Amino acid sequence: MRTAHVITATLAAAVLSLAACGPADDDDSATDVYPAPADTEGTTPQSTATSTPTGGSEQDTAYDIQTYEATWLVTTAEGAVTTVDDPSVSEVPSTWTIASGGTDGMVQLVSSATTDDQEMCLTLPGADVVSVNPCDPADAGQWLRLGELDQPEQVNISNENGYLVSDPEGGVTVAADPSSPASVFTLVESAAAADS
Repeated sequence: MRTAHVITATLAAAVLSLAACGPADDDDSATDVYPAPADTEGTTPQSTATSTPTGGSEQDTAYDIQTYEATWLVTTAEGAVTTVDDPSVSEVPSTWTIASGGTDGMVQLVSSATTDDQEMCLTLPGADVVSVNPCDPADAGQWLRLGELDQPEQVNISNENGYLVSDPEGGVTVAADPSSPASVFTLVESAAAADS
């Protein structure tokens, strides 16, 4: 009988403890215990393997892209992509912004040069062709990986069609692998590039 009193007292104490916590509310859920995640509508998770080595918002930052040979990646009035010794002497605006939104951390490199007010994106469509074309999310040749390298701001630029490489005699092309130092590019914030 003593055991029955102990069990009854224990159950009564448990009920009183639960009652002290307040009545159960059908609207309460487990998510009320933890803060809700920030609204991420319209964002795409970035893969750390292909994330850009930049700080801050990539889309608001203009970059000059320097080659391993210390030349600069620019567009031409004809829509080609070439290299020059000094980006300030380019015949068209020569900076680039990084537009995220692709799968697996893929990005578009958007030229500051426009054609008929259309944004132009660096395109590696295959067959050793490198160009800028009107930005089109459906164009697979415009979705690029910026693979981080050992030095800050250094990247390989690639997609399924190959790796962007600079030609020591000028211009750029596409190679099958990044084994050459010519596949190394440095993203330099455009104000810093003007100072160098």
